Amino acid sequence: MGAYETGQAVIAPSGKQIEIAAADQRAVVVEVGGGLRSYTAGGQELVDGYRADEMSSSGRGQALIPWPNRLQDGSYEFDRRRNEPERRNAIHGLVRWAAWTASVHEPHRMVMA
Repeated sequence: MGAYETGQAVIAPSGKQIEIAAADQRAVVVEVGGGLRSYTAGGQELVDGYRADEMSSSGRGQALIPWPNRLQDGSYEFDRRRNEPERRNAIHGLVRWAAWTASVHEPHRMVMA
């Protein structure tokens, strides 16, 4: 899955790529899922990230909110609504593919919302 063009800009499958840096450290956070795509320090890659023209696979770098793992019997309730417990597959949160934005973006830090 590669980047695609929309008139003027080329958009990565993981959305906007947002970079921050401080001293010899650099991180790239993506719009899709608000995930960490890469993190380097001293020129060394420190996470098993992915390329800008790829989507996250296997949950790499994704925010696993509101839970970080599987739920017993795949059952949960939110805002008085239940999921589909008969499918027994509630896994890794609800925001993995949501579009996030940088509500604060400075050269050395950001806040995703």
